[in-house]
Amino acid sequence: MKDYLKYDDTQIFKYDNFALAIIYTIGHILIAMTCNRIITGASLDMAAADAFIEPIINGFWFYFLLVYLKKILVNKINLSFVNVGIYLALIYTIGHVFIAMTCNRLLTGAPLNLAAIDAIVEPLINGFWFYILFEVVNKIKKNIHQNASGSNIDNIENNSLHPSKLAPINNKKNLD
Repeated sequence: MKDYLKYDDTQIFKYDNFALAIIYTIGHILIAMTCNRIITGASLDMAAADAFIEPIINGFWFYFLLVYLKKILVNKINLSFVNVGIYLALIYTIGHVFIAMTCNRLLTGAPLNLAAIDAIVEPLINGFWFYILFEVVNKIKKNIHQNASGSNIDNIENNSLHPSKLAPINNKKNLD
């Protein structure tokens, strides 16, 4: 059996995507509130309401596009599946900005020009937040994996198998 199969440390990151999504969502809400307060001057409670309500409405918008508009584009207009994704992304983005502006305007009473600026700036900042979070987590994963792999290389010589401390559920002591 190959030496790299002596340890089963792949389960270390079994729930990392869920945790990452929670961390990202908390950061997204804080960024949305901060942008709204700084750009429009909204009160903290109205900025918080906008940071929660607008994503929920956009979730329904996203669902509508996937379920209904996709069928129309594919069945009635006869677009290929490749082109449908581009059109849906474009339509979603336009709708997202419109929804963000409308929610901001209705909830905070901000002028339309400030609501428009917030609807553009906040997603850009969240894009950077996503990128930074993604890169940091991947570096941590890489370091953990390299450290675990490094200890495996040291054990190849003596051919003794030790259970992994990182993934105790999937340890296999008697490998062929």
